[in-house]
Amino acid sequence: MTNKLTLKKNEDIATIFNDQTKITQVIQSGIKAALLKHKQAGKPICEWKNDQVQWIAAENINISSAET
Repeated sequence: MTNKLTLKKNEDIATIFNDQTKITQVIQSGIKAALLKHKQAGKPICEWKNDQVQWIAAENINISSAET
């Protein structure tokens, strides 16, 4: 599940952020990793839904449905 953002020599941050596909993949990988850590630790997460915060118990965290 590791998807590290690697810098090439002389590549600046603007160039990296202009690669939307790469940025999206790295963000989604980080989200999946965080969800997995919460699930394994038995810690709930929250989401914003229907204009309010809703808590999701660790046992109900669905890693496979996270965007890939």
